[in-house]
Amino acid sequence: MGMKHELSEMRKAMEDLTSELHKTNLAIRESLKLTSDTIKEMSATFSKSLGDTLKVMQDMRVQIDVRDSVLKSLGIDSLIPDLFKKKK
Repeated sequence: MGMKHELSEMRKAMEDLTSELHKTNLAIRESLKLTSDTIKEMSATFSKSLGDTLKVMQDMRVQIDVRDSVLKSLGIDSLIPDLFKKKK
């Protein structure tokens, strides 16, 4: 009867361990999903911000090019100090 009791205790311990491992696996899966979702959201936000920044920089470049063209066509580009001129 002692061996039966030991085997029963061992089986119960294995069932408890299996249950805890299952809970741990679920927690790890949820954590990884949350991490993945966060990375996807951060990536999308970064891509949008980068796109917006590049658009602003492109618009600024066009404004500078237009300004330089206007100043040159008016013949007053030599009056603008080098500090304010576009670097080539």
